[in-house]
Amino acid sequence: MAFGRTLIAALAAAPLIACFPAPTGGFESSDVISHGKIVVFDSKVESAVYVPEVVVWDEKNEVTTSTQTVLHLPLSMASDYAAGNMISSSEPTVTTTMTSFSTQTVTVPAPTHSASTSYLPSSSANSTELFGVSYAPYRADHGCKTQEDVNDDVEQMAGKYSVIRVYGTDCDQVPMMYKAAKKTGMKLFLGIWEPSAVQDEANKIIAGVNGDWDMVHTVSVGNELVNSGQASPRDIVAAVQSARSILRAAGYQGPVVTVDTFMAVQAHPELCDASDYCAMNAHPFFDSTTTASHAGRWLINTIARVKTALSNSKRIVITETGWPTEGLANGLAVPGLANQKMALDSIQKAFTTTPGDIILFSAFNDLWKVKAASTFNADQFWGINGAVAKCDS
Repeated sequence: MAFGRTLIAALAAAPLIACFPAPTGGFESSDVISHGKIVVFDSKVESAVYVPEVVVWDEKNEVTTSTQTVLHLPLSMASDYAAGNMISSSEPTVTTTMTSFSTQTVTVPAPTHSASTSYLPSSSANSTELFGVSYAPYRADHGCKTQEDVNDDVEQMAGKYSVIRVYGTDCDQVPMMYKAAKKTGMKLFLGIWEPSAVQDEANKIIAGVNGDWDMVHTVSVGNELVNSGQASPRDIVAAVQSARSILRAAGYQGPVVTVDTFMAVQAHPELCDASDYCAMNAHPFFDSTTTASHAGRWLINTIARVKTALSNSKRIVITETGWPTEGLANGLAVPGLANQKMALDSIQKAFTTTPGDIILFSAFNDLWKVKAASTFNADQFWGINGAVAKCDS
């Protein structure tokens, strides 16, 4: 249930429009600023900027004070956003003048929380295939998940996704994932994490699936290693060729690829040339000019740009994409459950005929990860619908 709130802000600014939209659902719904985020349109700024400010919330008879990160946008964007790009048309927008360290008050709607903020994966009318999803076998305490933990997690994914992507062979994850996925009919996108250990990790994959190669969708070598500078394109190409040779000798005839960011792939198309299809990670959240509702269009445009760099018309699969539910805002890309739903709905709409070309990131919050300012303190919170694994609950 949403209550009206009174906002008392202490800040130095020119005339502002203050707004706090309530979440709405659906493909075409407007972008929503997550709980605790306030938007103002400010005549003194020319681009999006975040400023920490002291805010007093007056909700009914309870007054609380907190420091909030306020998003300042140029006045030139106000009309576009009011038309539906950010502000819900069903909620009032209040205009006020806030002078230096004044205590003007503005009544704004509190965010609503309802089932509409949950993303529900579904197959399209033109395809029975579902998106894939990424998964890591680590507990919040950094220990390895048990077979029981993995079984619980995979059961929650059953019926929602076609493929589960994992990244390596540690924690005995290949045989555990094989046993759990076999019961559900989902296939596995397996990974060789360390290119310098191709033989060892390939052997673990071979042993883990025990000849049941129909369960394996793809085997990848490395993840974003060229982008991070940990490996050269030449080293990765050699590792992919080595892995393919080892796996073919063991009876696997499916795709072998390397995965890197779309920037690395665009700069080094030989990564795609060496792969059986072009596999790349692409996150609209890391583009500060992209709002949640434009995530699908951003992916379509990104794929189109990468295709211009490739020497052939090889298939492109997005092996990671999603939207965080918590963390710091990145310009117009704002974390939040409602924003995540809008982003994933947008992606689902954009790839309605080719869901097999998308692997969402990720099945659960990765609470074992460390927050980092460089990734907007969001690394732990990419789980779809904010899901937390049973063993971490």
